[in-house]
Amino acid sequence: MPEFRFNILTREWAIIATERAKRPVEFAQSMPKIMLPEYEPNCPFCPGNEAKAAQEVDRISNPDGSWQTRTIKNRYPALNEALNPTSSGDFFHPHIDGFGRHEVIIDGPKHNTSMVDMHLSDIEKVIETYRSRYWANEKDPRVKHVVIFKNSGIKAGCSLFHPHSQLIATPIISAHTESRIAATREYRAEHHRCMVCDMIREEIKLDQRTIYQNKHFVSCLPYAAISSFHTWIFPLDHHAHFGHLSDDQIPALAEILFYVLKSQEKLLNRPDYNIVIRSAPVGLDDADYHWYISIIPCVSKIAGFEIGSSIYINSSLPEQNALELRNVIDILRDQI
Repeated sequence: MPEFRFNILTREWAIIATERAKRPVEFAQSMPKIMLPEYEPNCPFCPGNEAKAAQEVDRISNPDGSWQTRTIKNRYPALNEALNPTSSGDFFHPHIDGFGRHEVIIDGPKHNTSMVDMHLSDIEKVIETYRSRYWANEKDPRVKHVVIFKNSGIKAGCSLFHPHSQLIATPIISAHTESRIAATREYRAEHHRCMVCDMIREEIKLDQRTIYQNKHFVSCLPYAAISSFHTWIFPLDHHAHFGHLSDDQIPALAEILFYVLKSQEKLLNRPDYNIVIRSAPVGLDDADYHWYISIIPCVSKIAGFEIGSSIYINSSLPEQNALELRNVIDILRDQI
């Protein structure tokens, strides 16, 4: 029977519509696969085509002098770093000039290699780049929030096939983030502990929605997942800011990210997906947040009810999805 579930962190309701439950094959992406070359002459992100891209701001080089990751300014930025976030308007029409930074992180040199195809060492380099660009952008006193995300595939909003991620730094904090901060603060005021740390311990104890755990991270499906196979990755140590990621945590994050993406690829026929690093606003007290990563495969659509109510219908059980992903990871670990 269907049930309402409440997410204590996001403060969102979800309908778990068990009577609509589907097998993984019914979620599997059915779009024809596009065979891509390793190098595309017209791609601005491929090696040798650097002049076609916008200004480079950072790179990680290989021992032979070639680059492994590059960070460039977005040629068509959503925001303008030359502006100042000056506020104006009135109560009914608040306004802030559109200051911000919009960067593109090129994940690797090969045009046809997504994150699930990379070696773990290459994924580590992508994560190192994420952290480096986070550090660089949080230093600007005008920046209040740094959002790092990846759109992979057409359904996820990707416009260029070459694997890449993006970073947008803004002078404002979204309502979604403010809501998570409020939930964490209210819980701490009552229990004197981090809500997310307690939630992680409970999920590990129940072992119904966890997928994979290593020394530093755990992945699980939310109890009130708003879509099928929606997955979270949490650091086991409490930190509010992604920038606190230590050098010895990077290999562990690369490993768990690889297994989550690889299991979704195998189970859902290489779905398009979004990755979002949900970090605290710049300067927020470490006690008021716990950073994490959301991985959302594009296997469902938002329709009128979701738009009208902000209540999402999930046509699968998170517990069943977790079991299916965990079984795939067990097979992968025996093979790798």
